[in-house]
Amino acid sequence: MDNIKLMIRERYGQMSKGEKRLSDFILENPVRILGMTAADIAEASGVSTASVIRYVKKLGAEGLDRFKLELASSMDPDEGGEWKMADPVLSKEDNLESICEKMQARTESAFKDFFYQLDRQELERAVNMVKSARKLYLLGIGSSYTVAYDLFHKLRRAGFDANCYQDINMVTEFFNYIDDRDVVIAVSYSGQSSEVLYACRQAKEKQAQVIAITRNRDSAIKAMADICLQIPDKEDVRRVGTFESLQASLMMGWLLYLGAIQEDFERIEVELVKTRKLVEGLKEKND
Repeated sequence: MDNIKLMIRERYGQMSKGEKRLSDFILENPVRILGMTAADIAEASGVSTASVIRYVKKLGAEGLDRFKLELASSMDPDEGGEWKMADPVLSKEDNLESICEKMQARTESAFKDFFYQLDRQELERAVNMVKSARKLYLLGIGSSYTVAYDLFHKLRRAGFDANCYQDINMVTEFFNYIDDRDVVIAVSYSGQSSEVLYACRQAKEKQAQVIAITRNRDSAIKAMADICLQIPDKEDVRRVGTFESLQASLMMGWLLYLGAIQEDFERIEVELVKTRKLVEGLKEKND
């Protein structure tokens, strides 16, 4: 089984109310769970004993004992604090302090899950692909465009021939000139954005290589990409706002960028300083 706590967090948004109560109790009390029976867990979380058994089997465990073993193996050696599942939707009872607590919990768990499930071999393949590309084209719609543009700016400053346009019609026009020496980096959390998929199909027809940054779920873009850099599937696509997905996607872009410049960093660092000096004159100076 995968990390059981990561699995619970990823599936939380699709769970029933009873399953969410169980999830909250388990994630808040992982050590305590190890010494409890199904009846104990049921009473403490406000569900039936049968619901506990169905819950652990739904998560892929043969029974409660096996579930406990998986839970124990997923714990940090120094784990002792509590982890509170943050509701992704604001409630009218929230105040600013509770909103801050939710965002802190969500951010911490998002990055912890990101690095747990990160496929470092795929990341290394992607880094090598970026370093050897003649031209790089970055694609994204909505918040995914934020990720694409951020990575474009970093790569461009480092001297890579990178291109990024908010109008995907425009960038697709330029695909007339690409070939197997070029790489498209497509960002789509859902993996189903029609504009991004269309552009990727055109790129593939021209023999260009495609790197996708998307959630950990089967999708059209995952099937199409040469390399798929997956982020945790923790956020419903109907979410109130992009939080974990945006943070994780940006982190993947940052790792791709750092990996691409690491080997030649001494030279690139000089160029980064030069680009910084070029814009210093645009900033107001206090007399």
